[in-house]
Amino acid sequence: MIIKKYNSSFHEIWNTFIKNNLFGTVYHLREFIEYHPEDRFIEHSILIYNEDILICILPCCEKNNKYFSYSGTTYGGPVIHKDWGVLNKMEILINVIFEYYSNKIEFRLANDIYFNSNNIQILYFLLSQKLKMRPELSWYINSSDDFINKILNKRNKKYLEKMIINDNIKCFITTDENDYKKFYNILKINLNKNHFTEPTHTVDEFLDIKKRIKEYVYLFIVQENQNILGGVFTIRVTENCLYTFYISRNINYNTCATIYAMYCISLFAKENNINYVDYGISTENNAKEINYGLSDYKHITLGGIPNYRFLFLQ
Repeated sequence: MIIKKYNSSFHEIWNTFIKNNLFGTVYHLREFIEYHPEDRFIEHSILIYNEDILICILPCCEKNNKYFSYSGTTYGGPVIHKDWGVLNKMEILINVIFEYYSNKIEFRLANDIYFNSNNIQILYFLLSQKLKMRPELSWYINSSDDFINKILNKRNKKYLEKMIINDNIKCFITTDENDYKKFYNILKINLNKNHFTEPTHTVDEFLDIKKRIKEYVYLFIVQENQNILGGVFTIRVTENCLYTFYISRNINYNTCATIYAMYCISLFAKENNINYVDYGISTENNAKEINYGLSDYKHITLGGIPNYRFLFLQ
């Protein structure tokens, strides 16, 4: 086997491989990885060839004197050629990866709702390398389910039903940069007031992500009489799954706008053959703590189903 360290000359080869093989996500694309400033992470991504055939790529960077796949993205892990998706060949690849990184590599892997092919084999081989698996508690919905009936809070269900029949309230997907800026401002005010924190991205980074992967992103805005009540920024991470990246309501209006947006997102997913909508995790500090308020919101308010996202640490 031949291992080549990633550089910009591999950009198209890398992206094409991700789109046509096993376990690739939008987060593996170079456009997403490279929205970060160049000096934020030290790149150690690799391409693995069997003779002259590319069989695996792995996004990777340095982290705390070790390596991680991949800091700054929601998921990482290897993308594997379809012909190498069998146990004996997958084991060879994982062994090659660990040998290359001197057994000092850690991973965050997507859960199985993202893929047509089950990724349990990778989990098994990572555990066989004596990594510690930490399951991060995650929530999702199946787009084929009735969203309204999944809501456990009866009052929220009643409010949602009223919003649905209110002709003055609209939910739509916007590509307007001004709407993105308005939504970001709502998000920032909400996070500052209720959680004493800032959005993960600056507004410039947020707009940059929109431009870099524009065919994969959807900003759902809920609006009444030209007033934005709230919204949800989503990313179609794979053909199977839509990820709710940012969720926020306008605190100047006492509405269930985010629930209404999620209802519309579930309809959009069903209409576009997207099987799942991922609400993301509700654990913190590398899965050591549960954010109970966030868990209740994703479970009781939005009807989420529990699932795991996996961390593999030394």
